[in-house]
Amino acid sequence: MSFLVLHMDKFKKESIRGIQSHNTRERKSHSNPDIEYGRSSGNYELHAGAAPDYARAVQNRIDELLLTKAVRKDAVHLCGVIVSSDSEFFKDLSPKETRRFFEVCKEYLTMFVGRENVISAMVHMDEKTPHMHFLHVPVTRDGRLNANAIYTRESLKFLQDSLPNVLKSNAFDIQRGVQQESGSRKKHLDTREFKQQQNALDSLKKDVQALTAKLNKGQQQESDLRKRAQSYEQQAQEAEKVLETQDSIPDASVFNFKSSLEQARRIIELQKLSLAGKQILKKQNEYLEENVRELQARNERLEAAYAAEKKQGLDAVGKILAQHDKVRAELEAAEKFMREPEIHRLHIDYLQRERELAARRAAEQKAREREQQEQREREERECQAQEQERQKVQELERLREEEQRRTRESERARRGMGIGR
Repeated sequence: MSFLVLHMDKFKKESIRGIQSHNTRERKSHSNPDIEYGRSSGNYELHAGAAPDYARAVQNRIDELLLTKAVRKDAVHLCGVIVSSDSEFFKDLSPKETRRFFEVCKEYLTMFVGRENVISAMVHMDEKTPHMHFLHVPVTRDGRLNANAIYTRESLKFLQDSLPNVLKSNAFDIQRGVQQESGSRKKHLDTREFKQQQNALDSLKKDVQALTAKLNKGQQQESDLRKRAQSYEQQAQEAEKVLETQDSIPDASVFNFKSSLEQARRIIELQKLSLAGKQILKKQNEYLEENVRELQARNERLEAAYAAEKKQGLDAVGKILAQHDKVRAELEAAEKFMREPEIHRLHIDYLQRERELAARRAAEQKAREREQQEQREREERECQAQEQERQKVQELERLREEEQRRTRESERARRGMGIGR
């Protein structure tokens, strides 16, 4: 029986570009070795209104809300729900049924978050297991940007319970994921940790399958050997029965020589068959015992290796969870520290000073830019005045040269008139 995988992540504004790059395979990822880019052409988008620019689409949706307060810098702008199952589930589905599976999930999640808030529903077929990245802006029913109000413990439990029922009603043989026991610590892994855990579990599952196959093969060999040994033993027993019922060889004479010889030959053949069967049976038993001991030793080695790998995988998952708990504890301690009245007041004062300092720096920057602009304008005016002065000087020079030229021509004309008289 296969189980539904439903995993939710929250993303801030600065993460949206990376999410788009991963979903649309804009460039190769160095952190995800599971992607086979030769199969990426098989990926497909299920949301008809998916925008090519996630960041712009998210911002446009937030602008439509007409919020009275500015959105905090650390606010969650995008939520992503990963939907999948194990490889055995998809192995039994045709490509058409696989697409229908994700379409049912997409429609149900769209109804849950509101169609106007959906950004993308990308299905990836180029990794180990087909899965869908369902992305949406976390907008509440009353028009607020608040992911925590949408994804509470109760709402996530509702999704985990209801979506498998919807899939069952659409003829998909799938069960709800393993429910956490009451009183146990809640564990939430990010996508990378989730994949590491799944890979560790898949590796353990493959080891179990390999061990089972080897044990089955060994048991089949043992069964074949036992059947052969039983066959040889039966032949020997039949020969001994014949010998027990056989009369002794009569004394040979001239009258019964041939019959006595034939009877003696038959008894000798039966004795040979009995002795050969016993020898073969003895050797087969020795071989069988040796083979059983070897299989038992191999089984013990495989069980030890499986236990060691299982412990190693669980230790790795435990380390990831411990690191996650440590970071979460540090964040909770920091938040608790910041909620202290005196610390909160100091924090507010610090933020106010930072804002004032930023405003002062911005004003000084604008003043410097304005001064630089005025300096450039003065230099341009001076350059223009110099250019105008240079043009005036050139014009005066031109006029003076023109006057001198006319004077010379006038003198030449007067001298020519005197010579003629």
